[in-house]
Amino acid sequence: MSHDGKMNLLNFADPKIKMLHVTWFAFFLTFVVWFSHAPLLVFIKEAFDLSSAQIKALMILNVALTIPARIVIGILVDKYGPRIIYSCLLISSAFICTGFAMADSFEQLALFRFLLGFVGAGFVIGIRLVGEWFPAKQVGIAEGIYGGWGNFGSAAGAMTLPTLALMFGGDDGWRYALGLTGIIRCLWCVFLYCCT
Repeated sequence: MSHDGKMNLLNFADPKIKMLHVTWFAFFLTFVVWFSHAPLLVFIKEAFDLSSAQIKALMILNVALTIPARIVIGILVDKYGPRIIYSCLLISSAFICTGFAMADSFEQLALFRFLLGFVGAGFVIGIRLVGEWFPAKQVGIAEGIYGGWGNFGSAAGAMTLPTLALMFGGDDGWRYALGLTGIIRCLWCVFLYCCT
């Protein structure tokens, strides 16, 4: 990085740049998971014969926990630091997402969707982490990159998860697509913990 506030985003030898990429991808994964059910609703509705009211309930439950979760996560980040809390969030959301994928009733779907609202708190962790690593002249652009690429996770999930479900095929293709995102998050959790 230069002294004039510019940064080379391809300079992976710079620990700040490496950390930025590791962190925005973690946030990206949280958004893939948080909004993973929306692009798969056609499969889920068919598998469980859900009514329109049940679909709406799942959509509401998905965001119901997010605001209080962001406050709780903020407190935990202050106490334990962003590296540990981000790792915990990634690994716990992987298990919750797997639970959603393995659900065999609407009640189980609803419970796991409600719990997955917690993953929306990932934003808070990364903003703190990025803010600690970058100087004042660069923190705005760094947090913009973190937030922008992270939020793209919802669109990326919408584009890829239905395709993955169809590639896996069968009645359970959507379950395997969600399970795969859980595996990726577990791997990234280890990578994030070791690299940040």
